[in-house]
Amino acid sequence: MTPPMIPPPLPSLPGLAGRLNFDPLSPFAAALPLMLAVASLNTPLPALWTLTLTIPLLFLIQPRKGIPIALALLVFATVLSLSMAQATPISKVGASPVVFELWGAPIEHNQLFVGAKLGAKLAAVISLAALTGLLATPQDLLRSLVQHLRLPYRVPYAGIAALSFMSRFRDEHRAIREAHALRGSRLRTPLLTVPVRWVTSIPALTAAAVRHAERMSMSMDSRAFAAFPTRTEPRVLTWRWRDSVLLLAGWVATVAVAYFFGDAGVVLHDV
Repeated sequence: MTPPMIPPPLPSLPGLAGRLNFDPLSPFAAALPLMLAVASLNTPLPALWTLTLTIPLLFLIQPRKGIPIALALLVFATVLSLSMAQATPISKVGASPVVFELWGAPIEHNQLFVGAKLGAKLAAVISLAALTGLLATPQDLLRSLVQHLRLPYRVPYAGIAALSFMSRFRDEHRAIREAHALRGSRLRTPLLTVPVRWVTSIPALTAAAVRHAERMSMSMDSRAFAAFPTRTEPRVLTWRWRDSVLLLAGWVATVAVAYFFGDAGVVLHDV
């Protein structure tokens, strides 16, 4: 009789994401229809409402990562909206009221509408994608596609290997730059020290990347990767009732957006 095994502790995400502990597939499946609805409607109002809700959530889900993302999204949406509004030609049919002046150039209402529509839509879609990324790691999302949707594990596990390669790539680059910093720089100009260290680390980084790729290839061959249709999972993901609630809330929000703002039409032509 085999003794009972204690399961390994589940990795906990920081902030509110670790407390909620959603299944990685539920935030993505809940946000994807809403992304499509917000991006396809010919009005910026759903995108503005989405930003109003997602920006505070980014602050709460993971404050360390969410706060810079939220601030960057606000700056991105503002700059893109104003730039697009200034580049939009002035209306020739009828006089559109001037809302404000930007660097001496008047910005009319129709120009501001076009700019806000593009900037708010892109920022809203990015905010929803960032929100799903903060609620689950990309590796767990790929594992959930195998466990819940029965996707062949070859493609998701290749993505997991690529993600692990990127993390190892960063660690190797950090070690190389630290070694260069300890040995000192030949340049006396402080402004050129950092760029030179980045450039001189390319040969060593390339060699480290090749060594890691060889080790990963030998590891995959020794474990008979893709030799069988299924394989054991290092972490079993469970779909709980809160995942169903989140999925239902996302779909209800999509239906509500399509119902209330569907009269604006779908973006199929230039405004």
